Amino acid sequence: MKNSKTDFNRGRIEKVKLTKSIYFNGNSISEAVIEIDHINHGLNKKTRSLNVKKRSNFTVSDIEKFLMLLDGEYIIARNHNGRKSQFEVRVDCPINGKFYGKEFIMIFDTNYDSPKQIHTITLYPGW
Repeated sequence: MKNSKTDFNRGRIEKVKLTKSIYFNGNSISEAVIEIDHINHGLNKKTRSLNVKKRSNFTVSDIEKFLMLLDGEYIIARNHNGRKSQFEVRVDCPINGKFYGKEFIMIFDTNYDSPKQIHTITLYPGW
């Protein structure tokens, strides 16, 4: 399953069924919402719109590989907003190529009302 929509500030957002469920903080997660344009472009700090120049060229499938790194993990949320928990983790890139093994910072949400879903907001270089 793959759905796509565009948010005028954050670009294309993909909703995908994971090829393999992951277990994160005691929940079985089978679906991901991925802000793919936000990941690849980043946001302008002043306008909060997408940057024109790309900082990476990850695919939705690549981001799914990053999410697989969370399988079996228990992590304390950085922030809570209502029923959402936001996380920030440092992970080594699992994608072969120029970024392989380099550290990235991944920011994502989980929502207590949608326990089978993870929302990947952004992923950017941590070096």
